[in-house]
Amino acid sequence: MAWMQMTRGMKIHDAKDYVARKLKVDLLDLTDEEVMRPLREELGIGTVTSVAGSPKGMRAKLKIAELLEIPIRSVELFKSQIS
Repeated sequence: MAWMQMTRGMKIHDAKDYVARKLKVDLLDLTDEEVMRPLREELGIGTVTSVAGSPKGMRAKLKIAELLEIPIRSVELFKSQIS
C-alpha cells in the first residue's frame, strides 16, 4: 500500500482497495498471514520472512512493480543499468 500512497498519492483506504483488487483478494485478506503468505509466494513478490528459493530484494520489487503497474525508482534504475 505504501507504494500506491507514494507513487499515486492515494489515501490508505484507496491504496488498500487498489492492491486488494490487483491481487484479487478481499480487503480484509491483506492483513491475513494465512491468505497472504501463499499468495505472495505464488506471485513471487517476496514474503515478510524469507523462504529458500523465493524472490528477494530486487527480484521481488520487479514483480511488485509489474503486478501493481507502478514505477519503482530502484527498479527503473536497475533496468537502465542492465540494458
